[in-house]
Amino acid sequence: MKNSYAFRILCALAVVVAACGGTADPTTTTDRPGTVASTTTIAPETTTTTVPVTTTTQPAEMETLTVYFSFGDGSDCSEVKGYERTYGAELAPIIVAFDELVGGPTDEEIADGAGSFFSAATVDVVRSVTLDGDGVLSVDFDDIRLSLNNASTSCGSSSLLSQLTSTAFQFEEVERVRVSINGSCSVFFNWLQRECMEYTREGATVAGSTDDFASRSGCTPGTTELPDGEWFGYVDNATVAAIVFDLACWFSGPAAEQAAAEDGQESPPPNDYYVRNVNATLRTVPVAAGVEVNWLPDTGDPTTATTVDYVTWLAERESRDFQPGVWLTITDGLVTFAEEQFVP
Repeated sequence: MKNSYAFRILCALAVVVAACGGTADPTTTTDRPGTVASTTTIAPETTTTTVPVTTTTQPAEMETLTVYFSFGDGSDCSEVKGYERTYGAELAPIIVAFDELVGGPTDEEIADGAGSFFSAATVDVVRSVTLDGDGVLSVDFDDIRLSLNNASTSCGSSSLLSQLTSTAFQFEEVERVRVSINGSCSVFFNWLQRECMEYTREGATVAGSTDDFASRSGCTPGTTELPDGEWFGYVDNATVAAIVFDLACWFSGPAAEQAAAEDGQESPPPNDYYVRNVNATLRTVPVAAGVEVNWLPDTGDPTTATTVDYVTWLAERESRDFQPGVWLTITDGLVTFAEEQFVP
């Protein structure tokens, strides 16, 4: 009877399990006399498979540009050679070019014969590089005069300017190039012992109005009274107390060529200078006490130049047939020094 009862219990449990959606496999059944049969269900093992995800990074698109460094045996100071540099296509190529230029040539390029005033020590000297809608590229430097001191020689300046302009004009959109130190064209070119210039693909031209690039303080003071500075002109009359001064424009180098051409005169002018004197204004400038004058006893011989006191100069100059032009140094509205200009 016990076995028959147990059989019925098992059947009932099987029906319950089936009705609940259970699984009979695998099962372990224990059937002991005097006990109710129990069923233990063992869950099947679960296997998890991880599929690796592979991420593909596309290589950055690269472009090529050229920087130009000094090259050759030195017989032509402006000779340069181009060396390629690669850069990311998302970068501004003109800015990259000048950043690469001021970093100087690599060891391999130096071994090839490249030379430059720029090096790893000057890698951060570019303040800005801008290109306007008219194709004028302006390159502004920090004060590089001490770090590139040899660039101020005649050959050195030719080499430096050739490297700058050659690097700039590889870009078709660049029509003109202007270079400055801390925003000043005059500071940059005075350091190179030149007039303030801008460059086209045909060569150098005076930047702006030609009169703006007369030597020293120029010839356009903008006021009736001469500001502090060094001004060229001619003495119309002189007394112990004052000089009546005819301000003129003294040009040298490329500025002299352009001024002479504008005036319909021989250009380049003889002896690399040109004087423009088209303003009839006379200025009376008071003379400070104790002024000295560097004058030319023999106006045809620059080796005769000597410094005398102002009163002696007044007396001596009257005996000469030719009166050269004079540079007046003005300080606080007074003449504090004068220097006669030799001309061949």
